[in-house]
Amino acid sequence: MEVIIIDPRLAGASGDMLLASIVDLVGEKHLLEFIEQLNEYFKTGISININRIKKKGLNSIYLELAINRDIPYNHVVDLKRELNGFLEYLPISSVAKSKIKETFQLIFKAESIVHNEPLETLHLHETASIDTFLDIVGFYYLLEKNNLLHVPFLCLPINTGSGFVEFSHGKVSVPAPAVSEIARAKRLLVFSDQTEGELLTPTGIAIIASVITKQIEVLPPIIIKKIARGAGTKNLKNKANVLTLFYSDIPEDESKHCLSVLETHVDDVSGEILGSIVSLLLEKGALDVSYYPLVMKKNRPAWNLRIICEKEKASELAHFVMLELGTLGVRETIVTRYELERQITVKKVEIKGKTFECRFKERMIKGEIVGAKPEYEDIKRISQETEIPLIDLEKQLIKQYYSE
Repeated sequence: MEVIIIDPRLAGASGDMLLASIVDLVGEKHLLEFIEQLNEYFKTGISININRIKKKGLNSIYLELAINRDIPYNHVVDLKRELNGFLEYLPISSVAKSKIKETFQLIFKAESIVHNEPLETLHLHETASIDTFLDIVGFYYLLEKNNLLHVPFLCLPINTGSGFVEFSHGKVSVPAPAVSEIARAKRLLVFSDQTEGELLTPTGIAIIASVITKQIEVLPPIIIKKIARGAGTKNLKNKANVLTLFYSDIPEDESKHCLSVLETHVDDVSGEILGSIVSLLLEKGALDVSYYPLVMKKNRPAWNLRIICEKEKASELAHFVMLELGTLGVRETIVTRYELERQITVKKVEIKGKTFECRFKERMIKGEIVGAKPEYEDIKRISQETEIPLIDLEKQLIKQYYSE
């Protein structure tokens, strides 16, 4: 299975470092193409030099940006409006647009919480600039144009730096408040190796939070196909200020997935509460939730609630179940699940004379596609627009997928 592993352990991550690392991975062609479209839409006169440099001896890409005129607004309402307009202008898929909006929303929401200000009246400073648009939109633009949007991203723990940093509201400790809030909200593993200064920026952590499939603590067994590095602006005293990407294959045997299965028996919970907790657990990151009837001690009719989740989520979800249902304990079993490789492919489909984008989940064995199925949310959306029953529409979409 192909994966891209982000390694921000050495010098953290910023938006320009992430974008530069992708340029090192795929080349500069689509970045230059994107800069042209950014200039055409915003009229800011951006120019960029793509430099191959050495940071403490490490070969890397450094992006040197010059802006003649920045965007003239910093209120979230205005930024959202301009972002939506720019995304309509750009020739990218709805999947890429969704990931870009998710990334910006992480920043907006974090700043809203930090400043206790609703989004409708919130205004930004450091992140309200054209280079934020360049970093976030450019990152996903390059992924899509190089067919990497479907590739799973993994991320090692993120170095935050240490000390203090000056920004528009004065001096704050590192990690900065918005960075800490995004790390909290997305439960990301961060640490400090006591390097002085800010290594992890709000844009950097927001991109990582939106792009990764999961975070890992150590480098797994992989076959490295390509190494890419993006350099930051700072020159650190004792190490290279670079972020590294490993474009790799995880050997087939390593794609066995270790998961946690959580179970508890409940005999005093109403159907309404039991039904609602399924949705809540899925929202909190459970991979699957089910319940079935059984007979407990003293011949009481009861339910067995079963949750399948990543091992890292087990403790959080177990405590959530105990809090919500009042059960006194939750059992955990570690299991191994054999999984087919999978990827998401976006295809254009013709339904009732209209063209729609639909995501298909493709199942693969040793790199060969053995089946595909349209994503439910896309079936639902197209069904609502065409008034075709879900069961009939699914058949049409599958037929069109295999007719290409």
